[in-house]
Amino acid sequence: MMASPCRLMVCIGSSVLLVAAGCSPGGDATSSSVPSPRCGSAAQAVPTAARDEISPLVVTGVAPDPIPVRGTDGKYHVAYELAVLNAAPRATTLIKVETLTDDAAHRVLTRLQGDELVMRTLRVGSYPREPSPVTSIPGGQTAILLLDDVYDDRGAIPPIVTHRVEASFAPPTADQREVAGVYPEQVSQVGGSICHSSRAPLVIAPPLQGDSWVALNACCTVSPHRSAMLPIGGRINGTERFAVDWVRFDLSAQPLVDVRTGVVATFRGDPTRNEDYLAYNQPLVAVADATVVSVVSDVPDQPPHVFPTGLRLDQYGGNQIVLDLGAGAYAFYAHLKPGSASVRAGDRVTKGQQIGNLGNSGNSSEAHLHFHLMNSPLPLTGENLPFQIDRFEFLGTVTLDGLTTSSPPGPRTNELPLAESTANYPVGPAR
Repeated sequence: MMASPCRLMVCIGSSVLLVAAGCSPGGDATSSSVPSPRCGSAAQAVPTAARDEISPLVVTGVAPDPIPVRGTDGKYHVAYELAVLNAAPRATTLIKVETLTDDAAHRVLTRLQGDELVMRTLRVGSYPREPSPVTSIPGGQTAILLLDDVYDDRGAIPPIVTHRVEASFAPPTADQREVAGVYPEQVSQVGGSICHSSRAPLVIAPPLQGDSWVALNACCTVSPHRSAMLPIGGRINGTERFAVDWVRFDLSAQPLVDVRTGVVATFRGDPTRNEDYLAYNQPLVAVADATVVSVVSDVPDQPPHVFPTGLRLDQYGGNQIVLDLGAGAYAFYAHLKPGSASVRAGDRVTKGQQIGNLGNSGNSSEAHLHFHLMNSPLPLTGENLPFQIDRFEFLGTVTLDGLTTSSPPGPRTNELPLAESTANYPVGPAR
């Protein structure tokens, strides 16, 4: 929705689609571990070592303690980010990143390498018009790694994990002083500790109703939402880590996604008319008993697939509603139909109460609901929070081949809709 355009991903169903190793001046790679006294902190304990050694990568956690969340695949997802500062005078190429148990055994829990590692690497302060894979980190620059550790059950998630990063370095440039020669040519560093939160995700009712809703740009693939790592509030913030763009599909259409023409089965009739999109004017409902914090309802709809220019950050959501759910959690609804909001700031709403209708306002490609939870009434400044929907009927996952069912369809409770998952949501008063 926000920091990156909410474009419908034509390739639905595919991906948009660490501390210190010591090396001798000769460049032979060695491996050592530097414990971190606080998870996700740049502060590190002084290691016990036989000699002074260069540690060219500085690896830290980006977010507060991540909260594991159960997805529609039946597994538990831990979505978080690592910042990797290349403090060397040489460009570095990441080879492999492993999540490890934070003990002497350093058992490997997950591994990221090859094309997937490249896709999950973002360079800080780089917003190319035509996004291209980040294959190296220049000296003195920082990259963000978008990680998603997946576990079969909640009990398998350790309280703390750390990471091992393998990387190689290019030769120093000719303008560097002699000290550049003491930096290694390859490292295997262990660090970047992350504490897993013991908190449970907030369980909410669905924010919309009816059949055939597809969760686009959702957890935990690389997407415009997951890539929205912005410097806000004095920190790099994953403002849309668990956000969802809900779009309504005609599941009877063949094909659901036409790769040749780029047509997606989300409308019937004229693709230049907002009213012909299946999501348009659909009711939006409160996900819990809540207090209305803010309402914007006077922004005109955009023509389908025409993005506005010159928007401020607070205008990306177009017409929008923020609800205070209590206990420090807020719900954000974006891209409403002009004039459709039926609530005002200060109103009390009940779970399942209609609060507006879907439109195509703001930074939106076509009628859809951008929805996320955060711990602040400001949608981008707040830390993004995971959530689980209390009840829905899971239908499958939209892919280029149609609707697949790798995970069994049927009634689901207390799960987060994952990317491209398709569901029917209950209509009528909440139970």
